[in-house]
Amino acid sequence: MRQVPLKNKQYSYLIVGSGKLSKHFRHYFNLKNISYLIWTRKSKESFESISKHAARILVLIKDDEIQKFISTNQNKVTKDKIWIHCSGMLSTPLADSAHPLMTFTDELYDLVIYENISFITEKGRKSFKELFPDLANPYYEIESDKKILYHAYCVLSGNFTTIMWQFFFDFLEKNNIPKTAAYPYLSATTENLINLTTPLTGPIQRNDINVISEHLKSLNNLPLKNVYESILLAYNKWNKENIIENH
Repeated sequence: MRQVPLKNKQYSYLIVGSGKLSKHFRHYFNLKNISYLIWTRKSKESFESISKHAARILVLIKDDEIQKFISTNQNKVTKDKIWIHCSGMLSTPLADSAHPLMTFTDELYDLVIYENISFITEKGRKSFKELFPDLANPYYEIESDKKILYHAYCVLSGNFTTIMWQFFFDFLEKNNIPKTAAYPYLSATTENLINLTTPLTGPIQRNDINVISEHLKSLNNLPLKNVYESILLAYNKWNKENIIENH
């Protein structure tokens, strides 16, 4: 879509930023034929000038830069503009938020994937349909003071598991085993998480103390030992609390 607006033409969104999330939103909007403009620090036209042509301003920059950017530029535009950010943890009176519960790499998705991404908005603020009237994505609300914890869970479940798999792949390849050998295991683990109410398998599920003890010995000189122990402790506490709640 255009970086420089046509004279007197109005666009649905002005996207601020050129990172991965910006690229995915632009691609999604293109697939949906939603009009938008782009502004970055490298744009020749001023933010004030280009913002006149869009009803909503979608700020897709680093989390720690969002509030500063909005506070610096909010007085340069008319008050009827709707400011939106997509940070999973930030809650600010300066803008409404809609966090896409998805991972975004350099690889773009097809329309079906984009349309099935859930968005998390804040209770008591503008609804998802007010922020994105042209999109029919599933959406849910969360209390503003729960956002940081919610985002921490996002990182734990997505980023941290990715790191664990990268460690495992590295170990396999250093022992002359292709990482593709673990793909069926990875696929089955994902399918179990999606489809089963009790997806956990293995020694932790069986509470096999001897096996777990040997694992910890093998990890003795590795920083991952602390990870294993911490996750084991957290799981046992969570599992115990769930058993008590269900009885």
